[in-house]
Amino acid sequence: MAAERQIFTDSHAKSILTTMNSLRKINTLCDVTLKVEGHSFPAHRIVLAACSDYFCAMFTNEMSEKDKFMIELHEISASVMEVLLDFVYTETVDVSVENVQELLPAACLLQLTGVKQACCSFLEKQLDSSNCLGIKIFSESHSCNSLWQAAEYYSLRHFQEVISQDEFKTLPLEELERLISSDELQVNSEEPVFEAVLNWVKYEMVERQQYLAQLLQYVRLPLLSARYITDVIDYEPLVKSSHKCRDLLDEAKKFHLRPDLRGQMNGPRMKTRIGTDDLLVVLGGFGSHQNLVDVVEKYNPKTQSWNRLPGLTKRRRYVSAASVNGCVYVIGGYDGQSRLNSVECLDMTDNESNWVTVSCMHHRRGLAGVCVYKDQVYVCGGFDGYARHTSMEKYNPVIDQWTLLSGMAVSREGAGLVVAGDLIYCIGGYDGINLLDSAERYDPETEQWSTIATMSTQRSGAGVAVVNDVIYVCGGYDGNEHLSTVECYNTTTGHWTSLPHMIVPRCYVGACVLQGKLMVVAGYDGNTLLNTVEIYDPLTESWEILDDSMGIPRCDAGVCVARMP
Repeated sequence: MAAERQIFTDSHAKSILTTMNSLRKINTLCDVTLKVEGHSFPAHRIVLAACSDYFCAMFTNEMSEKDKFMIELHEISASVMEVLLDFVYTETVDVSVENVQELLPAACLLQLTGVKQACCSFLEKQLDSSNCLGIKIFSESHSCNSLWQAAEYYSLRHFQEVISQDEFKTLPLEELERLISSDELQVNSEEPVFEAVLNWVKYEMVERQQYLAQLLQYVRLPLLSARYITDVIDYEPLVKSSHKCRDLLDEAKKFHLRPDLRGQMNGPRMKTRIGTDDLLVVLGGFGSHQNLVDVVEKYNPKTQSWNRLPGLTKRRRYVSAASVNGCVYVIGGYDGQSRLNSVECLDMTDNESNWVTVSCMHHRRGLAGVCVYKDQVYVCGGFDGYARHTSMEKYNPVIDQWTLLSGMAVSREGAGLVVAGDLIYCIGGYDGINLLDSAERYDPETEQWSTIATMSTQRSGAGVAVVNDVIYVCGGYDGNEHLSTVECYNTTTGHWTSLPHMIVPRCYVGACVLQGKLMVVAGYDGNTLLNTVEIYDPLTESWEILDDSMGIPRCDAGVCVARMP
């Protein structure tokens, strides 16, 4: 005798429901009628109870409707009831922009989990800057946790787009407080946060002016640039007219005017938001065994981990790097035979992306200074294999074009190029004869260069970066030794100040700012190539070494922070 076996057919349950739906439509064997807005909907109790906890409780507990043939439902429209009954009998539901705001509350009322999930999935796909705040409030009122989280994440990630929408103007006070107080808010600076608060208040001035100080406590005013504080906030009438607002403004001024007291100034307003999806990217350079490097690594501060990105198409040292709108550019350098004017680009927003070649610079450059200003890449100085450059050029990624600009007064290789306020600073370097302690400043509006105060130490190959409009210059080589010394330039006072030394001497090093802290990356200490990163906290004026090291020790690498749009 053959062994006993069970045979299952997937279509059995579906076939039963299909038949019962056909019977429902001709009102056959139905034992209950749902009355909605004067419309009658025949149905079968057993089907309703099997699909809905609401109906199951109604028909199995001692409720007044238990034995009624006609049950009247409120808070649901007839058109939505028809959609819900179709789902009960067919397992399919048509969700649209027109019906979702009625369908979701009705599904919640009748405890139809499948419809609720379908509505939430539909709304999540519809999220954009014009509706995410409304969807967040809507989802919270109906306990749709996953949709609420998606809308919350979207509003934090796209804050600068959200605040320009009409929906933002009518946002309830408590929702605005929740939004701007979040550490996860993704902004390039606190400027859009301040302006969002001001615009929200001014939209209904009489009613909302009383809340300005309450809201400004969530804006991290001390982290704004000194120039913005004095040129914009100082002159805002609503701030000037409020004693509490002026107290917050004085705190921000004190932060800039008394850096020696920053260690005593604690609290959330001194804390950089961590919401930005910033990644530290290290590209190319000079590695062990006298080899040029094509390896690209990224560091994610949220996961505190290093991972590799696609390798460069050619090995490069003396290379520079910059990031614009999620795209990383590796610029110039030396391939072992000649200095380069070629540029490669990696789109960090596309996980399948590889490096592609874009337009070449006008000049070959190794150890050039690079920065980004108004979404364009500025490159100046560098060595072409024959001479050091004074020239500068900028790259427009939108049209893939380089434009030559006016040159510096001094030729510089190994200088740092940074943006502070609306000016571009080029600091230190080597002119072919002397290591330099001088620095110059470029005004993109007037297209003119001017000199600023000299550093206390001549440096080439230093790491240079900006935190709160203060320029930090770290390490480098002074002609005699590899430096661990650090100094900073206050762009408001025009003075240089010495700071605590780094833990390790570093030259031919990269520097950038990640989550409000200065990161000094890799380099050479005079004996060994480094794969470590040192972190400087301007608030505590202290250095520490990042626990996780890069996979490849190197110097002469390109270093930048890629901010995901």
